[in-house]
Amino acid sequence: MTKIGKSKIKRRATDTNVYMIGSGIGSLAAAVYLIRDAKVPGKNIQIMEALDSDGGSLDGAGNASSGFMIRGGRMLNIPTYECLQDIMTEIPSLEFDKFSLEDEFLNYNEEFKTYSNARLVDKNGRRVDVRKMGFSAEDRMDMEKLVLMETEKSLGAKRIDQVFGKHFFKTNFWLMWQTTFAFQPWSSAAELRRYMIRFMHEFPRIHTLAGVARTAYNQHDSIVKPIVAWLRAHGVKILLGARVVDINFSQVRDGTSVADKIVYMRDGKKRSVAVAPADIVLFTNGCMTDNSNEAGTDTVARYIKDDTAPSFELWRKIADGRPEFGDPDVFCGRVDESMWMSFTTTINKNPRLLDYIQRFSHNYPGGGALMTFKDSAWRLSIVVARQPHFKKQPMDTQIFWGYSLNMFVDGDYVKKPMYKCTGREIMTELMGHLQIPRQNQSDMMRGVICRTSIMPYITSQFQPRRPGDRPNVIPNGYENFAFVSQFAEVPDDVVFTMEYSVRAAQRAVYYLMGVDKDLTPVSKHQYSPRTMLKAFLKLHS
Repeated sequence: MTKIGKSKIKRRATDTNVYMIGSGIGSLAAAVYLIRDAKVPGKNIQIMEALDSDGGSLDGAGNASSGFMIRGGRMLNIPTYECLQDIMTEIPSLEFDKFSLEDEFLNYNEEFKTYSNARLVDKNGRRVDVRKMGFSAEDRMDMEKLVLMETEKSLGAKRIDQVFGKHFFKTNFWLMWQTTFAFQPWSSAAELRRYMIRFMHEFPRIHTLAGVARTAYNQHDSIVKPIVAWLRAHGVKILLGARVVDINFSQVRDGTSVADKIVYMRDGKKRSVAVAPADIVLFTNGCMTDNSNEAGTDTVARYIKDDTAPSFELWRKIADGRPEFGDPDVFCGRVDESMWMSFTTTINKNPRLLDYIQRFSHNYPGGGALMTFKDSAWRLSIVVARQPHFKKQPMDTQIFWGYSLNMFVDGDYVKKPMYKCTGREIMTELMGHLQIPRQNQSDMMRGVICRTSIMPYITSQFQPRRPGDRPNVIPNGYENFAFVSQFAEVPDDVVFTMEYSVRAAQRAVYYLMGVDKDLTPVSKHQYSPRTMLKAFLKLHS
């Protein structure tokens, strides 16, 4: 067990005010830890959110008439999301009396198991036999070297395609791993290494995705709303439409640095909050869905690549002259490498398309997870969740979600890059890969609304990095300020997961409030002989 230490500033819970910038899962989790473990009154906690809805990137909204929309969802895994499940034990279910959110989550996943029968599909619509990974001897040597011999220091800012040969990117393993976690050949090799270690127990069953856990509804309905309801009941204030534009710092005794003022815009007016040394500021530095833009069935989303994203802009501003705050440009400086596009399809009163997908994939809704069209120029994948996927979804409405990783090449059936396509054109491309005859596609599209989202920074946290590019959760020398995001350094854990932000939140709260509890350990599956043997056998299958 590990303790993180205590701040030099001793705080009384009842006298401490906490200001959080951003309402993503990191801030929400921090508020839970503050109330439950640090005994800070909820009325002392304020969350500032630039958008008009809470939850950050864990969104979910819409209706049957205009279409539902989910920009994306984070994969869940029951054995390895220790911190997320811990805070879920504190939150009451909104669905079932006397159930915690964790009870609801575990019971749901006990009843509805994931097992993909069509993880990869080829250009002829045939399901690919993915029981074998397709590694060459060289691929196996490169993988063993990455996991067993390399370190993050030795890897530095190397890309994945700098540690693996060309054949590796043609293997079944890469096609499945890439589309499950959204890696690219130019992503960080150090981050891939972390993933291989963190999810080593999933490596032997990556072809079925049997380790993927799900929530009963979309993650905003199933996770964000219950947590927000609990926080509001405890008096936590969530200030929507409040965009923080600056954080001022000063030095106090012994050269210790503290945040002393927050400047924000709301309703067109500049406002400020004075922060005492005994108060706390938690900053979500960088947001993966900043500058995202949405469109509909017959419109095209804008690719906003030239405007600096607000959360990165603020991070850059406060990091100027402070190397201990990391280097935001490493992550936000190459949007063509971090952008991809998702789409949410709403089908009203016409079950033909979803029935067809079910027969095509041999998966029942909610049971198959991702189905990837391996030969798709766009690297297109879809997933059909259990219906209804929204609490307010009518019974005669169906929803599925999809995304692609290759934005800048022409499609196989629609001869233009995906980011220039309408929702209707994306559906045409999908129906082509589903082998739906042209003469049947109009009938399949009856009642279909396809909403799209371009997200320039969605995988920016995967950009190649060196030690120090991500700031520590508690930057050296700062005693009332912490970073709580996908872009702070959390040892041994992996970005692009809810768990990462929740774990950062725990570190921040326990240190700044002097909580006398051990940090929740990261599961060390890589030290299990059984897990190692199964992974070795799969690698050599």
